[in-house]
Amino acid sequence: MSDRKFGIRGPVIEGDFGTGVHIGHIQDVSAVLRLLDELREDLNDAQAPTSTIEAVDDLRVEARKPRPRKEVTEHLMEKLADRGLGEQMRELAKAFDALF
Repeated sequence: MSDRKFGIRGPVIEGDFGTGVHIGHIQDVSAVLRLLDELREDLNDAQAPTSTIEAVDDLRVEARKPRPRKEVTEHLMEKLADRGLGEQMRELAKAFDALF
């Protein structure tokens, strides 16, 4: 078992390594990852082009970063926007906005 000690102070989970993660951020990332997983599953079912699926995977990598870069995310979202994903893209854009 790990010797690390974790504690919760208000809305922040802190570890003995001196960093803290806001619980709200964890929930926001979780929401984005859930939407990306659903989108990827839909794209796989529809046999979408590999480049589209790769863009979703790149968004997933960006969402998992402690500080996702807005310009990278916007570029990837633009690549997906013209693929006819409509409502899913609007939900995903709202979820990503919560990360910034």
